[in-house]
Amino acid sequence: MDPSPEPSGDLLSTCHEGMVLRTRDRRAARIFRLEPAAGLIHGEVEMQGACVWRADGRWRDAPFGAPGPLDLTPPEPDSATPPRTASVKEALEGGNPLFCCD
Repeated sequence: MDPSPEPSGDLLSTCHEGMVLRTRDRRAARIFRLEPAAGLIHGEVEMQGACVWRADGRWRDAPFGAPGPLDLTPPEPDSATPPRTASVKEALEGGNPLFCCD
């Protein structure tokens, strides 16, 4: 089973020219033109070249419209909170060790 997220319903409204998105196979896709009236997103994928996607992020030239590695994934949400970090030293100093070894 493929763990990649399915393309969102309307990727066209969330992207803009110059934005870099990722394909399902994790390659960078730089958007260079949007056609809202036609519902198309134009861009370039590294090692692939120029590509066109539908408004939902599916690659326009996919055989039978099937999902594939060139489909766009939605941009990751910006996180306002920094990543959590932990110190092993601090965890063990409190007199409450998290594990025991024999």
